[in-house]
Amino acid sequence: ICEHPLSCFILGVFYIYPGGILSALVRGENLLSFLTNTPLFYAAFASWYLIFYSPFDFVFRVLRTTRLLPFLALPQDWQRVGLVLGGLKIVNNESPGFFLYPVVFGVLRSSGFMVVKYIEVGMMNGLKTGFRVPNQATKTMVLAAVLLQLQVLYSVFPISLDDLYCYLVMFAIVMRLFTIFITKADWDPYLHLENIACRIVYGLKEELSRDDAKDMKKKKN
Repeated sequence: ICEHPLSCFILGVFYIYPGGILSALVRGENLLSFLTNTPLFYAAFASWYLIFYSPFDFVFRVLRTTRLLPFLALPQDWQRVGLVLGGLKIVNNESPGFFLYPVVFGVLRSSGFMVVKYIEVGMMNGLKTGFRVPNQATKTMVLAAVLLQLQVLYSVFPISLDDLYCYLVMFAIVMRLFTIFITKADWDPYLHLENIACRIVYGLKEELSRDDAKDMKKKKN
């Protein structure tokens, strides 16, 4: 893909701004509105260029050899929880009193990459692969959206919304650190509960699916 810089950059834009593009699409806004934040766009462009076209692949080699990349994901988790909360505030200001709409919008705003990636795979290989939430970090954003909206509507926790937001940020970062230092893989603490729920709701058998079995085999290796 580096042989085609323009295609690489366009794909990079979809990877960098998936949540903003999808949330603008849902609200019927200009899909290019992310370009109005010029400093952020310039920073994204510079990051893209350094990753793909820095001399001698210097930046890529440094990130790979120093193992800094997982730690650079920590601010991303913080940002994603912030995007969830921001999405909830936007929808609650426009359409207060609802639960599902703000939650779905908040998840899309923070985790739009999973939708963009699914569309990309579908365009390349056809819709042969089922849609699934890919990792524990994205599932944590779903959990954050649900808990924050419950707090907005019903004040289910004896703390303020801002305090709950701080706790969720810390939880997301701790989950990331746990993945980095202990499991050494993309650990998914939600998977066991999901399997139980699927067996109850859909009547699935106890056996693991082929995809789950492959995932477990990779983690063991």
